Amino acid sequence: MTRATTCFLLLLLVAALPANAASRAQAVPATAPGASNPDFMGMVIRDPWYDFGTTAPGQPNKAFQDTMGATLAAMGVRWVRLDFHIVVPMADVSVDQSQAVEAEIAKNDYFIREVAPRHNLKVLALLSFDLLQATDAHMLNTGPFTETSSLPPDFGGGVNRYMHAWLTRALQVADRYDDKIAAYEILNEQNRLPQYLPKGPSADDIEPAIMGRLLTKFYRFCKNIDPTDQGHGCASSSKIILGGLHPRGTLDAKLPNLNDAGYLKAIYADSSFTDFKKLHAFFPVDGIGYHPYPQEIKLSPNDAQVNRGLDRMRTVLNTVDPGQQFWITEVGYNVGFDVDGPRAGSTPAQTAAGQSAFMRDVYTTLSARGDVANVFWFKYEDFPRGCNTKSQPTGALQQWGVVHIPFTECDNTFPGGSHYDDSGVPTVYRGSYLAYRELAGTPSNRTYMPLTRR
Repeated sequence: MTRATTCFLLLLLVAALPANAASRAQAVPATAPGASNPDFMGMVIRDPWYDFGTTAPGQPNKAFQDTMGATLAAMGVRWVRLDFHIVVPMADVSVDQSQAVEAEIAKNDYFIREVAPRHNLKVLALLSFDLLQATDAHMLNTGPFTETSSLPPDFGGGVNRYMHAWLTRALQVADRYDDKIAAYEILNEQNRLPQYLPKGPSADDIEPAIMGRLLTKFYRFCKNIDPTDQGHGCASSSKIILGGLHPRGTLDAKLPNLNDAGYLKAIYADSSFTDFKKLHAFFPVDGIGYHPYPQEIKLSPNDAQVNRGLDRMRTVLNTVDPGQQFWITEVGYNVGFDVDGPRAGSTPAQTAAGQSAFMRDVYTTLSARGDVANVFWFKYEDFPRGCNTKSQPTGALQQWGVVHIPFTECDNTFPGGSHYDDSGVPTVYRGSYLAYRELAGTPSNRTYMPLTRR
């Protein structure tokens, strides 16, 4: 069978599934969260940007995107999160970079404009630090924050050149896609940043005041809330979400260190937020992103304990914005962690069966809360490890996916340093693939999978 033929033969019945996967799949909750609320089911996908030009110069890899879209639809996914990457070095503000930036954004066109509508997938656009790829994210914190500098006064005061570039590019994304994007997530784990550049500062946060200011300005300009009249692309129904906060909070940044709840409280106390609320009777945010990873979810025989971190955050919201909902824009489980057995003092090795059990615990527990809008599983596919100075993969395997697609590692001739099989056809479907289908309420008497390449 040719690769081209395989890509089109999607959603075929699998005659036999691995016995262990089938038995695990049968242990489903009495009520599937997605059956009563399909919008609860989200997935972090492979960003289309990575596979652009891999099969033909200047063209999207349509086979990969088609396969991914059909696989997501077969699982019962309703929301997908994808990240925007813009590899255009920042220039002086007098230089017009709009065409170069637009070309980078357009690499997502095929998925957003054709694949997602075909499969009734709602898009959450992650507008994070990769809008300024290769720029140290900490520079968003650096002044001067004044419109009397060399910056055009497009966005008013309190903006440095990095914030100006980020806002300009973020609004280009919204303007290009208009109602094709249902929601925007502003930054990602900004309360716990890694060291971005080899000689850059160590882990830090984007200061809560800067975060509040950036979010408020994007909200106001994208939704064209007075006094702006630039006609940007967010519809009144567009959701704008605070980027997913990491539960462990700030590491060792400027004192005082803030946990997740303290960081959220500081954003709501910022003058950008409070002034907006005084004018418009609501805050400039439509949801609070949160990432309750395993340090906040301790799988036990009875409960995943997912409420521990969220309850801490809920306490803050109840005092300032009680009706606000959480968006769990990432939560996952790495099957490749410590695969050779537990290290001294570490948790036991993680397994495919554990991934499925963890997924069920997360979705059923969070759906019962009533204050969670949706949950985005991290992730659709496994992804490469990091690379050392000799361009060799290092560290634990990154097997977070419900599927595995063959890929190379540490090959910088491709975006992101890896090349996935051009067809996008998975060679492994984990038990979590079936668990997700059942949690989504996909009919159990029709167990379909895309055909694995033979």
